[in-house]
Amino acid sequence: MFLLDTTFLIDLHDELRSKEGFDGPAKRFMRANKTQAMVITPVTANEYAAGIRNEREARRFLRRFRMVALGRDIALLASRLDRELSSKGQRLGENDTWQAAAALRFDLTIVSADTDFDKAPQVKWRNYRGGM
Repeated sequence: MFLLDTTFLIDLHDELRSKEGFDGPAKRFMRANKTQAMVITPVTANEYAAGIRNEREARRFLRRFRMVALGRDIALLASRLDRELSSKGQRLGENDTWQAAAALRFDLTIVSADTDFDKAPQVKWRNYRGGM
């Protein structure tokens, strides 16, 4: 199962809206993995919607993805991950830490182009633009 990160959602949004029918890496990833479940977190929804700025459009786009909840277990896992990575000078940043904790908790593979996830080797992630 895949956890879609914000970079992926923004690329997919742009590719779907392209008047030229642009078939970019996000659309190709969706097509190649159409039998896989794909989810998002509230963190992803927030970052995506903030970038789109049109709440109606964001709501319509986000409807196609199931959202996993961020509860107490994920918060504690995120704090543990943040402490561990910070002690090594490898901090992810708050939003990516939430994403990583959700991925660990639910055994998800993060789909992103954000190479910061390399800082957390216990987190499975896949670069949909290539390279991984």
